[in-house]
Formats: sequence, structure tokens, C-alpha cells
Amino acid sequence: MEVQIKKYLNTDRLGCINAFKSNVPIYFTNDEIQDFEAFLTRLENIDNKAQFYVIYYENKIIGCGGFGDKDNNGIISLAWGFVHKDYHKMGYGEKLLKYRIEQIKLLNPKFPVIIDTTQYSYGFFEKYGFKVTKITNDYYEVGMHRYDMTLEI
Repeated sequence: MEVQIKKYLNTDRLGCINAFKSNVPIYFTNDEIQDFEAFLTRLENIDNKAQFYVIYYENKIIGCGGFGDKDNNGIISLAWGFVHKDYHKMGYGEKLLKYRIEQIKLLNPKFPVIIDTTQYSYGFFEKYGFKVTKITNDYYEVGMHRYDMTLEI
């Protein structure tokens, strides 16, 4: 079965939340569950102009992620990108990241791309050209550090 990446629809909400929760507490904190749910609510209320995508495998949501210029400053932030823990290290996260980068190149080819992530995920992004610009210890919670990263495209 082929992997599909599609624009997020309101009907994708539960699948995305389930994929998110599968990554708690290693990649996200318990507090971030509420943050992610609030993000989806905002996304669903802005007539879906945001660039947020869902990755399907065998007609099942296995992850999601998006991007946007949230501060209207010409800098693109990757937003809430992840794959269900049962599908880690199978190439799906790479497919989703590459898809988002290609969409950014089409829509905003001159904008730099930033992400904040943790010590558990920054190595993944380094493989695709992201550079660490700052590390803040215990940012998300004690023992979970923030890595700010940038990609010039």
C-alpha cells in the first residue's frame, strides 16, 4: 500500500491526536497534548488555509505536520510534525518532512525555515540540513531540552 500525504481535514483530528499521544512522554510532554488539541481547533476554525498535512499508510493516519509564517516575519516555522511511534524508523517521518520542505519551496522559496525540537529529535533534522542555533536546557520540562534549528532553502 502506498503512502499518501493530504491536506488536513477536520475528520483527521482523532487520528492526529492518537498519533501525537503515542509520542508522549518521550518526544512530547503531557502538557503539550492540550496545546496540540488547541492548535487543531484553531486550524479547524480558519477555513483550513494553513499548511498542515496528514500522512496515511494503509488508509490509516500515521502522522501529521505543517508549517507557516506564524509571526508574519518572513520566517517559516515547521509545526507539530510527528509520526505515530509504531511507525518510527520506517521512512515515514522523512517522507513527511521532505514533502513539507517541497511545499515551502513552492510557496515561499526565499524564506528560511526554523524548528524547535528536543534532544531526542534534533539529529533527525540535522540529516536534512537543519543547523542547531541555540540549546535551552529544561525548556519543555526538566530533562527535556529545546533545540532551535534553521534550514536555508
